[in-house]
Amino acid sequence: MIEVVCGALIQQGQVLIARRNYGSAKGMYEFPGGKVEKGEAKTAALIREMKEELDIDIQKVQYLAESEDQQDYPFHLTCFLCFSDQVPKMIVHDDFIWTTPDHIYDRPFFKSDVGLVEALKKVWPYVSQNE
Repeated sequence: MIEVVCGALIQQGQVLIARRNYGSAKGMYEFPGGKVEKGEAKTAALIREMKEELDIDIQKVQYLAESEDQQDYPFHLTCFLCFSDQVPKMIVHDDFIWTTPDHIYDRPFFKSDVGLVEALKKVWPYVSQNE
């Protein structure tokens, strides 16, 4: 099982979803992130991935939820809320959408991430107003 992390980046009362422009999931939206390297803490992996994929530094990281999937390979996904005052750049994605949890599935978003989106909905009133 491969360990993967992703971040629900919150800014100005919205959450970022990004469209993949590579691989078998090309065209799907996701919370940005990636694989945890051997010996790396999950939060450190998220900080590194957000810098690599969005060229931002995140200030706060808070655990949100977990899921598992079998896309191209079996993986365990840990999702974190994260916050930054920097503007993300498109480095490995070809589109960004700032949205709310109720509208994430207006775009093609991974069905395996339903639990992550539901967890985000539960905390949304708090995080969107107190970022």
